[in-house]
Amino acid sequence: MSNEYLEGNFTGVSEEVTLACPEVEGQIPSDLAGNFLRNGPNPEFTPPMPDLYHPFDGDGMLHGVEFDQGKATYRNRWIETRGLLREREEGKALWGGFNTIGKVEPPADMPMKNLANTAMVYHNKKLLALWEAGLPHEISLPDLGTVGEENFGGWNHAVSAHPKVDPVTGEMILFCYSYGQAPFVKYGVVDPKGKLVHETAIDLAGKPVMIHDMAITEHYSLIFDMPVTFSLDRVMNGGEAFDWEPENGARIGVVPRYGQGSEIKWFDVETGYIFHTFNAWEEGDEIVLQACRSERTSILVSEQTEDQLGKMRRYRLNMTSGSVSEEKVSSIPMEFSRINETMLGRETRYGYASRFHPTRGLLFSGMLKHDRKTDAIETVEFGDTQFHQEMVFAPRVNSQSEDDGYVIGFVHDETDNHAECWVVDAQKFSDGPVARVRIPIRVPYGFHANWVGA
Repeated sequence: MSNEYLEGNFTGVSEEVTLACPEVEGQIPSDLAGNFLRNGPNPEFTPPMPDLYHPFDGDGMLHGVEFDQGKATYRNRWIETRGLLREREEGKALWGGFNTIGKVEPPADMPMKNLANTAMVYHNKKLLALWEAGLPHEISLPDLGTVGEENFGGWNHAVSAHPKVDPVTGEMILFCYSYGQAPFVKYGVVDPKGKLVHETAIDLAGKPVMIHDMAITEHYSLIFDMPVTFSLDRVMNGGEAFDWEPENGARIGVVPRYGQGSEIKWFDVETGYIFHTFNAWEEGDEIVLQACRSERTSILVSEQTEDQLGKMRRYRLNMTSGSVSEEKVSSIPMEFSRINETMLGRETRYGYASRFHPTRGLLFSGMLKHDRKTDAIETVEFGDTQFHQEMVFAPRVNSQSEDDGYVIGFVHDETDNHAECWVVDAQKFSDGPVARVRIPIRVPYGFHANWVGA
């Protein structure tokens, strides 16, 4: 049986390289300085049950483009987790994955392999590779070498894919969701020097659920309790590990940054699922949240129906009255929502996202820029055979305003199977890329991206 996630541009690459990128259409801006980075699955060894391989299962590989004085250098490196190093010793894959729970026996002394394949966060001058069921791995820059696991001096839990770094205070706010016993969420704050300074438990008062993202404001953190549930019993009886149970409802929890779990205030919202947020901020008694929200979800199936695709929604949570308003901002299917991260947790005007391809499931065929003041959306269109995934905002050197910078991401062309890194001037968004940097090797489809300025 074939597996589409082991074919085409989902297929991993087999070597690590460092290569100059001399072939550029257009010109790399001289005021673009730093590293564009993208994480994603790239199994080094053939999975034990290839027909059941899921993209969540692959070993993490970082792909990076370093921009310096109008030139670009590409690198890719596996994240050398303890599990991957052990498999290299054995010369084969030792762990199953997302669809093989109960079907593949893992090593007795290491029941779970940290894949480090999902996302990244930059904090305390450290790049951390993230995977929702394990600790982060510190990565050196610009060479992308693996330093090792990071626990912030006492965080004994996993870290979700999207901790948030307050650009004003330097604090990092994080959480972990679990599938064991209640309470199902651990929440914490790490100080600017990388030390854990606050931890509390949050009781979801129900079934364990998947929580992929969170949001922060100047004083609060937002946690999403939405009905994608996990059940080991369901797996053992031949069902799915995750399932959609809308009867559980959906709610957004708001807790003071240094609050206890008992202080969380819950707001019931229309049943749906939030994979990714744009931003949140405070306006008087209200918290404003913008996010990509779908009517339901089935966790990365290859064929998704319209109601499984995220669309921009704006929430207003009144901390005094407890009331909620929800506004459908756009009908365009989109995900991988991003902003200028130097304004995270404060009021923003602009957001960026990737538009779903109408027939290609998990692939994207257009870049979007949203103006909150007018709700206008600008688009960068792609060719019929060009697809991309997450794009990120990179402030230009000495940036003067919120959208004074570039939107950057990898684009794959299926016509000749080559990759490019596109650089779009955010203030002239609909003009398209000012530079298309051809990458000397293929870059497989992956997950989340990040920008680390020089």
